[in-house]
Amino acid sequence: MFLPQKLYGVIGDPIDHSLSPLLHTTAFQAAGIAAVLLPWRIAAEHLAGFVAAFRLLSMAGACVTLPHKEAMVPLVDRVSPLARAVGAVNTLYWDGGDLVGHNTDVEGFLQPLASRGGFSTALILGAGGAARAVLAGLLTMPGLRRVLVAARREGQARALTAGVRAPEGMPGEELPAVEIVPWDSRHDVTADLVINCTPVGLSSGKDASASPLTEFRGRGLAYDLIYRTTPFLDKARAAGWETLNGRDMFAAQAAAQFRLWTGLSLPDEALAALDDALHQPEALRQPAEKSRSPRCKE
Repeated sequence: MFLPQKLYGVIGDPIDHSLSPLLHTTAFQAAGIAAVLLPWRIAAEHLAGFVAAFRLLSMAGACVTLPHKEAMVPLVDRVSPLARAVGAVNTLYWDGGDLVGHNTDVEGFLQPLASRGGFSTALILGAGGAARAVLAGLLTMPGLRRVLVAARREGQARALTAGVRAPEGMPGEELPAVEIVPWDSRHDVTADLVINCTPVGLSSGKDASASPLTEFRGRGLAYDLIYRTTPFLDKARAAGWETLNGRDMFAAQAAAQFRLWTGLSLPDEALAALDDALHQPEALRQPAEKSRSPRCKE
């Protein structure tokens, strides 16, 4: 009988789509660690309460997903230098008695691009917590000359470009120029790397068919942080672009989290479970996720 002795969590709103519980719990079991990671839907107004409960219950660690990555920064005892540079936290862990906020999204974002290169201009769509990690990663990318940021709320785009800096100790020569593009003008720019950091396509709801970018000129790579196919990627593929979903980024950032929590490499069994789940229709995955997701009163 499997009796977990350590409790981890993933928090967000929404959270039913998350495969973190499957991946990390499988990893713990494969590594012989008596631990479990559970999903928690936490509304923004309850985030501080969750952190208090995290401390009270002596939870061992947590993943932080949208929309809480930026709001988590002031709620921990200490922020790692990388998370400070990004201005967003996606991982909680203990260092002695200190609750530390870290960011593994930068490493996760860059890992699938390591074998690709030659990009001159990148366009970031969205300006939330995930976009912060993307911008920080792009600032370290050799040869990149321009980074364009387009978001529905221009103030959020300005906060992103003003608040993110190149992480110390990561490779990078001359920093690319960073510019804000009005959301309505995003169709008019030319870029050879386009990254969707918005939640459009995350669910099968009414917004799922709306692509955040409808014009793909020339040739390039369309990168969606969502770890399945999306309308954004479908349109890019139809235009002859190479496409990349968020599976590899998700796996790489999760491997960094697991290493941080346990000191071990992510077991192959966890990646196999992830890929099995991604090959299932979404409708078959979500009921099981929902049945396990504790919900905060809203």
